[in-house]
Amino acid sequence: MNRKHCTPLAAMAAYLLTGISSLAQEGMPREVVTNTFAGAEVINTHSVEVVPNRRSFGFMIQHRFGTISPDEQAWKQFVGLDLPANIRFAFQYAPIKDAHLELARSKNGKTWDMGAKVRLLKQTVEDEVPLSVTVLGNVALMSDDFPPTSDELYFADGVTPFEYRFEHRLSYAAQAIVARRFNERFSLQVAPVLMYRNLAPVGGSNLTMALAMSTRWKVTTKGSILFEVCPLLAGGPEEDQLEPIALGYELATQGHVFQIIVASAQEIIDQRLYSTAPSRYDEGYFHMGFNIARILFVNPRHPSHEQEKRGLWSAGHDVRTPDGMRQG
Repeated sequence: MNRKHCTPLAAMAAYLLTGISSLAQEGMPREVVTNTFAGAEVINTHSVEVVPNRRSFGFMIQHRFGTISPDEQAWKQFVGLDLPANIRFAFQYAPIKDAHLELARSKNGKTWDMGAKVRLLKQTVEDEVPLSVTVLGNVALMSDDFPPTSDELYFADGVTPFEYRFEHRLSYAAQAIVARRFNERFSLQVAPVLMYRNLAPVGGSNLTMALAMSTRWKVTTKGSILFEVCPLLAGGPEEDQLEPIALGYELATQGHVFQIIVASAQEIIDQRLYSTAPSRYDEGYFHMGFNIARILFVNPRHPSHEQEKRGLWSAGHDVRTPDGMRQG
């Protein structure tokens, strides 16, 4: 594994352990930092955020148009809008605080995916805990028809004739997201990603490892510039594969997030994003797209003891932090 990719992660881990030790010693509740990112996704990568309230719902549409080429075809194909596109619909539900479940379907591969996401640590205002940490796991099922194969193909032992099995449709992904909001404008996160496919092409690797890095820079009250890059550490499909990148502009309001993006790949979920070579953006090929996210907040059925004591809860009224996030 390349040491230059490990150095930032090691530094953040050391910083995190220092904060945890400080918090454990003092043993007092702390004011947490909110709105590190506006939604549960940055662009393609998962953010440190989860659906914020228990019993609340999230819904997301992610759309990637066809390839934009650096010639006159870009205009003939209306910057990729006339070409086949990939789209993903995702539904989220938070059964408990600081965690949500997700079920989604993507067009490419007719892929269903299901996952769980849990917020483990929250950055505090006074830096007793300097970082936020979220973990997630996901399993995907490719429901499209398998491509035809030759009778001359064999399993890895070189003896058993190859034939498709149900487990070949499955792939898995897991990651730990470490993030920090440095000030009211700038946020950064790093996420080691492990992805495993039960079926890999001849000469390919079942296991892929990447380091997803994402930033958010707020330029207005509601607008932000997003950028992400995901170096592959092991198991990439090609030796000369480019690193997946994406750039976007985001508008975020209470419960709504809209992004217009430019990305290197049409794929969206981890299992396909990191195992498929992106377009040659170094030669001018890329994809346009957009993300739309909506959070449906549900107020608590009954006020908690702490809310009653502080006088923060009343029927039909929401409790908001200074960032405008509802608290449940």
